[in-house]
Amino acid sequence: MGEGEPAPAPAADIKIFISGNSGSKEITNSQHRITMILKSLGIPLQQVDISAPGTEEQRDIMRAGAKKKEGQRFALPPQIFNGEKYCGDYDDFDVANEDDELEEFLCIPRKTPKAVPINPEDEKKQEDAEKLPATEGAPTDAPATEAPVAEAPPAEEAPIDETVAA
Repeated sequence: MGEGEPAPAPAADIKIFISGNSGSKEITNSQHRITMILKSLGIPLQQVDISAPGTEEQRDIMRAGAKKKEGQRFALPPQIFNGEKYCGDYDDFDVANEDDELEEFLCIPRKTPKAVPINPEDEKKQEDAEKLPATEGAPTDAPATEAPVAEAPPAEEAPIDETVAA
């Protein structure tokens, strides 16, 4: 491989088990979204249509390795595998994509470093730390405030003698 030549594309270990003739719009949309996202990220993939004739063995592999949702008899497409390792279904894929953990989900090396989100608590601590030098220990032009002196309760007034006439 000479300089400037692109590296050969890695073998597509990511398998997306799909159904080419699903009657469910949700399944069709999920399959399309997974494929679109992976292609846009340049992640090689292999689609395995379990509804095509002669793919009964692939369908059985998918059903044996994938998780089924509550109330389902079998695991339904789309299901995602990396080689023989099961990664998850569409819901798992979507969560990993939203959380910027797609490479970890697919068990592949990251192409770009993961962005570290700023924790709101850390941000507040940083703001507080920036404020400290300005308020504590720094000389100020304002007079120092002294601790408040507790006031004595008012003295009782002498009773008024009403017998004394003026």
